[in-house]
Amino acid sequence: MSQMSMFDGAHQFRLTKPLRLISLFSGYDSQALALKYLGIKFEHWRTCEWAVKSIQALKDLHFEDVHRDYSKDLTKTEIIEFLTQKGISADYNEPMTFEQIKRLGEVRLRQIYNNIKATHNMVNIQQVRGGS
Repeated sequence: MSQMSMFDGAHQFRLTKPLRLISLFSGYDSQALALKYLGIKFEHWRTCEWAVKSIQALKDLHFEDVHRDYSKDLTKTEIIEFLTQKGISADYNEPMTFEQIKRLGEVRLRQIYNNIKATHNMVNIQQVRGGS
């Protein structure tokens, strides 16, 4: 028995809208890079990456034109609470503690927050639920 793809069959499959890409454990999102290189129209629907270095890479590679300050109406304390609740990681293995996040400078905190928002990032896979 051979495997059939969605492009096989009696009716040719045609994309009429951009694909909605959801990347889990995305790193710098090589899936998006592949689609970009193939010339396939797609939309970054959601991503899920908790490592702050990879979140920065996602922003730099795929959302370089987004310069919005999503954090402008938030206090430093609100940003710290958000990042703690989301469970960001500095080492790709463990979430940062409240104290570790609190020690980050305000500019860095706002950068991480803005990167998360700009990349449509759900951050910690353990917290993702349907409808996120």
